Amino acid sequence: MRLYRSQIPRIAEDIIQELCLDGDIVVDNENRKEAEQDIRSIMDEYLRQESRIVNETREHMEAKNITYDQFGKVKSGFADAKGHPTGDDGIRWIASQILEGFMMSTFVDEVFGEDRTMKKTLMRIFRKHLIEEADLDREVRGRLKNMRPGTDKWEIEYRRVLDEVKRKRGLEE
Repeated sequence: MRLYRSQIPRIAEDIIQELCLDGDIVVDNENRKEAEQDIRSIMDEYLRQESRIVNETREHMEAKNITYDQFGKVKSGFADAKGHPTGDDGIRWIASQILEGFMMSTFVDEVFGEDRTMKKTLMRIFRKHLIEEADLDREVRGRLKNMRPGTDKWEIEYRRVLDEVKRKRGLEE
């Protein structure tokens, strides 16, 4: 699963709404936007770190002349070195940070829910909103079925079609 910047406001809104409806947290209506902003800040910071790692990975791969098919492996190495969780682990990390944030937030009046229960709710909300990278990859590869993978032309076209698919789905970063 992958988090896109365009999804963050809706996810934050759903988290506050759902946890309040479940009685897990209490947030006054006048503090609702600030509580949502706290959640957005956590997700934004995660994406900033992710972006730094992606940029370092690209620079490293370019300097070492490594092909794009090794991107995931190289990125994983950089992420591990920095202690930055990725993929589903990253989403679980974000959920834990949100729960910790509730305990310190001046905009969340009370926390009644158990961490385990609230984390399940958060993960359900994330699963509802997040895009499986494999789905995007399948769609792009389906459009490029007449090209040979691994060639420079294929990689350029893959990027172009991937950007097009993301735009169509409202996943602009």
